[in-house]
Amino acid sequence: MKKAVMLVTLVVTMALSAMCFAAGDGSVLNKQQRVVDKFVAAVNAADSSGFAQMSADLAPDLQSKITAADFAAMQKQLKEKFGTQKELTFAAYERFDQGDRLTYLASYSKQKLVRAVYVFDKAGKMTEFVFVPVEIKAENK
Repeated sequence: MKKAVMLVTLVVTMALSAMCFAAGDGSVLNKQQRVVDKFVAAVNAADSSGFAQMSADLAPDLQSKITAADFAAMQKQLKEKFGTQKELTFAAYERFDQGDRLTYLASYSKQKLVRAVYVFDKAGKMTEFVFVPVEIKAENK
């Protein structure tokens, strides 16, 4: 009987400690996903009015590189190259010693699959982003 109680206590303790260990990563991921959501909403907006709200979440280096005019040009370029966004799916979360990387898979009207990668520093500010079209090769039968 004592062994059974000890075993149950051990299992419960291990389960609780595992949940608490992941809680820190989960809160960081949630914060970064909210930043990505704001960025995606600003990119998909009809005008560049969302840039001012979204730019507060950018790292100082990235803020100095992107102006409202640059952002509007990027919006136009994405619309011309990929079309309108249909779907956005979270794919991967990678933690590194100097920051984190979130990868999303997006579907557009002109491009079936686009990999969108967002990089964050330790402070939770977005430092980089990139949109890479993924070519799907037809299977030979």
